Amino acid sequence: MIGSIARPCLYRTNLIVVCLGMVTAIPALSQQSKYEPYRITAVRAHLYLNENDSLSANIINNPDMGDLLNVPSDAILITVEFAGKPGSYVSGRKVHLTVKKPDGTVLVDRRAQIGLFNDDGKWFETSVVYGAGWCDTLRIRAEILGQKHPSILEKKIPFVCGD
Repeated sequence: MIGSIARPCLYRTNLIVVCLGMVTAIPALSQQSKYEPYRITAVRAHLYLNENDSLSANIINNPDMGDLLNVPSDAILITVEFAGKPGSYVSGRKVHLTVKKPDGTVLVDRRAQIGLFNDDGKWFETSVVYGAGWCDTLRIRAEILGQKHPSILEKKIPFVCGD
């Protein structure tokens, strides 16, 4: 007699658990498809030129800049460019930007929220690197955190010192 009463209760309990699982999973699935992944489309770096209070042209992969020998600068402005759906914003998505010397010395380790994309589907995040010494190749790494599909971009700035 007790076994026949327990069976319907167990069935109802399992049914309720399955239904609750579906109710909580459906919104999560719809959010995954609702938001497109963001992409890092560019990383640029500009020297702050102290002698005339200006910024140089982009120094990453720019043959017009020549060798970066004895650079007259105390700071570098780094800009990370993102692409996404115009007008989109997803809470929790961040950029993790690091700038390191070859010996592993960390000059920048920054996490910043990615904001609302403009009408062209762009968002820009900047950071400043100070006191790198400018005799080493700097390694820049930008990564989007908080989304399923990774987007990582790495660049180098080959500074040289000498006569």
